[in-house]
Amino acid sequence: MKLAVVVGANGFLGSALVEKLLDHNFKVAAVYNAAKDKINKEAELFTNEEFLNSKLKPDFIFYLSGNYASSHSALLEINEILYKYSLKFNDSKMVYVSSTNVYGNTNEIVTENSPFNNPGLYAQSKLAGEFIVKTMSHFSIVRLSYIYGSGINNSSFIPTIIASAKTDKKITLFGEGEREQDYIYIDDAVSLCLASALNGNNHTYLGATGISVSNKKIAEEIQKHIECVIEYTGKETGQSFYFNPKQTFEALNWKPQISISEGIKKMLL
Repeated sequence: MKLAVVVGANGFLGSALVEKLLDHNFKVAAVYNAAKDKINKEAELFTNEEFLNSKLKPDFIFYLSGNYASSHSALLEINEILYKYSLKFNDSKMVYVSSTNVYGNTNEIVTENSPFNNPGLYAQSKLAGEFIVKTMSHFSIVRLSYIYGSGINNSSFIPTIIASAKTDKKITLFGEGEREQDYIYIDDAVSLCLASALNGNNHTYLGATGISVSNKKIAEEIQKHIECVIEYTGKETGQSFYFNPKQTFEALNWKPQISISEGIKKMLL
């Protein structure tokens, strides 16, 4: 039985990945920071210090620590710990979950090989993490776009307007709701991470669907399941993002399975 380590196992993506790995008959070591309430009890629990000091030799390491709300000092610490993993477990396959934020601000359709244009602090930390991971013998880098799904509880766009629809019976959008984004459902994000681990090549993958949808479309999908009105105000100043993950689809023989309509329905039913 192969051993998979999930670092950041109590997070939205991490806890779902633990479930997926257990379903695929992996032995799972779940590494957590402050909380462990979302982690499947079949996984063996560790802190980073405990696992780094253990004698275990993982086949796969999934490194998912941190998010866009992490402080500068927290991001530095996350990469410091990543470096320790890279040194001790150089023979393991490292799957590093990065972000499409690394591409920064662009009006172009983004591919795996697109240049970086003024990435922000969080994105810079992800690029630093990618740099560390590329010193390892075996790695995959997965740059994920906007992940959504049942159980997400952050303050990003989809959970925010769902909460508004439920509480206030209305959704308020800027402009005409024209801003577009590429959303990947949690189950698809998890399956992509696993597929990238099982692929034998060292490669960077683009975790997107290739289909960007507008804020208005998201609101209308929510409206199908929650009685609410959609209102418009002011001007939309947010940027739209478009991705072409064709290389990833071909390299892994993988494609996302959950449409935005089905994904929103899963969140609400």
